[in-house]
Amino acid sequence: MKHIPIDEDICCNDVIQYIFDLNKLDIEIYQILKKIKKTRPQTLSKKLSRERSTIYRSLQKLNKVGLCTKKTNKIKTGGYYYTYEINNSEKIKKNLEHCIENWYKKMKDTLQEL
Repeated sequence: MKHIPIDEDICCNDVIQYIFDLNKLDIEIYQILKKIKKTRPQTLSKKLSRERSTIYRSLQKLNKVGLCTKKTNKIKTGGYYYTYEINNSEKIKKNLEHCIENWYKKMKDTLQEL
């Protein structure tokens, strides 16, 4: 986890970025997902002028930390494709609170050893 400058104003995206160790592109993709709710990696790749593999890595990271969900969609003629959709804000908030509480407990326990 990176250092959060407590003497400066911070926004929700700052907290999400620090807690989940996200980079600038991850946050940009997260913000786009918040607006459009659901998309395919190819769409994001074109929109952001980035390689599809780069977009996939960011989406996998967002999925891993619980900010979005990956869905498999079947094609009638055979095959499948993935879509990613943003998780609801209440689920994200609870996940963040859980991470913050765990971090706080670990820091308190560590201080006891001092």
